[in-house]
Amino acid sequence: MKILFLSQRFLLPMDTGGKIRTGNILKHLSKKNDITLISNVESPKDDPYLTEIKNLCNKFVPVKWKEIKKHSIFFYIRLFFQMFSIYPVSALNDYSKSLRSELEREIRKGKYDLAICDFVQSALMFTNFGNIPTILFQHNVESMIPKRHYKEASNAISLIFWWLQWKKMLWYEKKMCRVFNTVIAVSENDKEAFQKLYNLINVTTIPTGVDIEYFKPNPVGNIDDNSLVFCGSMDWLPNEDAVIFFINDILPILKNSIKDIKITVVGRNPSPNIVSIVKDYQEVELTGWVEDIRPYIAKSAVYIVPIRIGGGTRMKIFEAMAMGKLVVSTSIGAEGLPVTNGENIILENDALTFGHIISYYLNDDEKRKEIGKTGYEFVRDNFSWSRVAKKFENICQVTFKSFDSKTDH
Repeated sequence: MKILFLSQRFLLPMDTGGKIRTGNILKHLSKKNDITLISNVESPKDDPYLTEIKNLCNKFVPVKWKEIKKHSIFFYIRLFFQMFSIYPVSALNDYSKSLRSELEREIRKGKYDLAICDFVQSALMFTNFGNIPTILFQHNVESMIPKRHYKEASNAISLIFWWLQWKKMLWYEKKMCRVFNTVIAVSENDKEAFQKLYNLINVTTIPTGVDIEYFKPNPVGNIDDNSLVFCGSMDWLPNEDAVIFFINDILPILKNSIKDIKITVVGRNPSPNIVSIVKDYQEVELTGWVEDIRPYIAKSAVYIVPIRIGGGTRMKIFEAMAMGKLVVSTSIGAEGLPVTNGENIILENDALTFGHIISYYLNDDEKRKEIGKTGYEFVRDNFSWSRVAKKFENICQVTFKSFDSKTDH
């Protein structure tokens, strides 16, 4: 098949959940299909990776773009004016006239069998595709994220802002999902949410994957005692909220029983807010962006996911499992993953109990390793990226054939 794929964000390096999922699927998809990838490119930041993008596609169409730095004066000025739009802020941030023009130009000349839009925020640019079938790749139920922010808001301004974003995203996501021939969700939970919230009948699912050759147990096993690790992009609000929740509500509990507890937070672009909070805690280390997260996971005793906000699925959990680590997560943190509490993961939402559970497993090496081994075997046997990509490819073929049969009559 000849496929046009829109990814608003340049996919390399694959350092976020969305990039990892999309990048690995495209890597496998492009082996048997003719993939044209179009995305924004920010120079000089993305320049070192331009030669590597050929591993994900057969043709790459770059569009020049400059991102406004978060928490800058221009960021907040833009945010103020965006508040008056009918569209949610996240969709407005991703919109680009240049990208939309290039996308439409490519579709006019390319004779594609299928067009795919990565993330609903980019759907504003996905128009004039009436002659070919389209797929929307949904990594989250996006309206869930502002809804959960609204529920966790601590002041009136945040409360109003997130309520407005929640309602706007509900309207926008419903509207855009119905434009596409097929919507791909990343879990059965998300599929059910799309059906319930938006009455969608065109939604299907793929599982979450993991690179089992890249993420694997460390045979040396040099683990720092009483060490915890959290991995995730720190410029994504649900991850920032998770770290703040851990520091404020869980870390004090741990410090009462384990004096030398240490947590390493691995992820790019920590905000000024999180940097300010962490500086008062010698137990917490912020690494910022790292080339390779595996050494940090390998030396940790427990992998934590104290997420309270978000949607989709957490590839970070499968990555930790693939390395044989015990994962302690909230139920939202593991939402959408077919995991079993007490067998291959530990799930807990209460901060007090979350802390006590971590203390228990830090003091029981045998039990911790037993659950870690079970988790490793679980993802190794079921969730390779080649399997996920095959399911994705099948959905593409079904969408194309269904559309083709309709247009023949």
